[in-house]
Amino acid sequence: MKDYTNINKGVANTLNGNLGSALPPKKKSKNARVRNENIAGLIMGGIPVIGRILFTFIPMVMALAMAFFKMPRMNTFEGADFVGFDNFAYVFKDPNFWKSVGNTGIYMLTLPIILVVSVLLASALNANVKGKGIFRVILMIPYICSTVAIVFVFKWLYNTNYGVLNSLLGTKVGWLTDSPGLFRLSLMMMMVWSGCGYRMLLLTASLTSVNVSYYEAAELDGANAIHKFFHITVPAISPTLFFLLVTGCAGSLQVFAESQVMASDGGQSVGYAGLTIVFYLYREGFVWNNMGVASAAALILSMMIFILTILNFKLSNKWVRYD
Repeated sequence: MKDYTNINKGVANTLNGNLGSALPPKKKSKNARVRNENIAGLIMGGIPVIGRILFTFIPMVMALAMAFFKMPRMNTFEGADFVGFDNFAYVFKDPNFWKSVGNTGIYMLTLPIILVVSVLLASALNANVKGKGIFRVILMIPYICSTVAIVFVFKWLYNTNYGVLNSLLGTKVGWLTDSPGLFRLSLMMMMVWSGCGYRMLLLTASLTSVNVSYYEAAELDGANAIHKFFHITVPAISPTLFFLLVTGCAGSLQVFAESQVMASDGGQSVGYAGLTIVFYLYREGFVWNNMGVASAAALILSMMIFILTILNFKLSNKWVRYD
């Protein structure tokens, strides 16, 4: 009788091989998958960290060191002389620095105006207004436009001889040349116009989260529109207002492009009305090649921003509502 034992083993091995190749490949183990996810997360999270180190922390350390040296060259410490606190003393004794501080403080007054206008616009556009989407887009246009382009447009509007504003008024007013007050007013009007769109958008989003039942309960109690605005709307959007206040204060202390493009000499003909703190340190460092003094002014500005931010957080306990 023929022995089929070897034949059966061969057939069985062939079938097992075919079945094995038909089966799907084994999935990676859980540990390998977690390891790959961790590596990907480290790479993605590390990119902004590396960027922050290269373009923020290293320049900060260099600026801190340069503030205590007299820098003959802009981008190297070669030939630099240690002068201690002489750069800070120079800054505090310089009348132009205090002029820049005063101008910056005046331009900061635009922030509360911008916040009030933005709240009113957001409240108006949050109601059932026909075509409110179009109005939101129009009001956002100044925010997405280049600051330099906006300044050039307003310089054309303010032009003494052929400006649109003087044509409408029927007179010749030197908005940028007659007096420091007119120059500051012109710059502040431009800053208010260009600064409302972004804040209005955030406040509009914040208003949509206000519970409508609060307004209905207030109406039953006899509250009018003003009462509802100050006792419901403002407390409800106070966290967003606080965020805009903190970031706005930091931004207002760093005003530069608006004044520098409006008057490249800082408004010398009108008593340096366009000289801000950042403009001052820019002139010291990049125009007069005095990087030590510019670094000292930058550190003083950083301390101003830090102190003002801490003060805002301390005062926020009195008016910000998170519930």
